[in-house]
Amino acid sequence: MVIEPLIHVETTRIGEQTVIVATGEIDLASAGKLRAAIAELSGQVVTVDLRGVEFIDSTGLAMLIKEHDRLGESGGDLRLVVQKKGPVVRLFELTGVAQSFQLSNSL
Repeated sequence: MVIEPLIHVETTRIGEQTVIVATGEIDLASAGKLRAAIAELSGQVVTVDLRGVEFIDSTGLAMLIKEHDRLGESGGDLRLVVQKKGPVVRLFELTGVAQSFQLSNSL
């Protein structure tokens, strides 16, 4: 039985900014798809719009932390756009990693 990832990932440019829009769920089955989109942009400032994410687990959190660190080491940065009281912000606050990221509510 194959479990289909419940995530949609789209990369776009808004002016000088590269934006990856993710919607759905970020978990063990889907984190690799988002990671691959981020990994293609090594050395750049990447904004990931997570406002459409309904669920994120520890696999998704760990992947975002690793990609944040990897981009930083290559001269880039990872910025996250999140809902003010959504599941992503909640997980980041509960785990204490919110202050390590540039979190915003809009692009």
